[in-house]
Amino acid sequence: MTSTLRRLALPALLTTVLAGCGDPGPDTYELGENRIQVDVGEEFTLSVPVDTAMGEWWYTTTPEPDPDVVRRTDRREEIEADDDAVGSGSGTDLFDFKAVGPGTTRIRLIQCPRGACAGGGSAGGPVTPSPVPSGSPTPGKKYRATIHTYTVTVRTS
Repeated sequence: MTSTLRRLALPALLTTVLAGCGDPGPDTYELGENRIQVDVGEEFTLSVPVDTAMGEWWYTTTPEPDPDVVRRTDRREEIEADDDAVGSGSGTDLFDFKAVGPGTTRIRLIQCPRGACAGGGSAGGPVTPSPVPSGSPTPGKKYRATIHTYTVTVRTS
């Protein structure tokens, strides 16, 4: 009886293990990963942390990446709210891209505190740092826009 159970259990175990071996999805790159190499047709994601309590968000900025090399396909947010504090939370901004042709290009992301940038924002277009509004105190260095650049090389498969 024990050998019969083993023979029946092995295929069930293998099926369970192999079911998890599908396509894991696009590769994800974080702030410390400045150089990215992908193949034509491959999708990838840039993942950057946000502090919603501080009103900080990430956007693409100019110059935009070469559209013959990569194209942005989506922008998403994953926010983890703190149930104990209203208006607080942290999370991740995710920028999805697809490699469309061989070459090298740069993708620039800008981290903007509330009111520090102007431009496309939620409409999806690039944003740029804007001057401090007249009469407003100059924000400390901590509250200025930060630009992060990824260099992406797309190879032919």
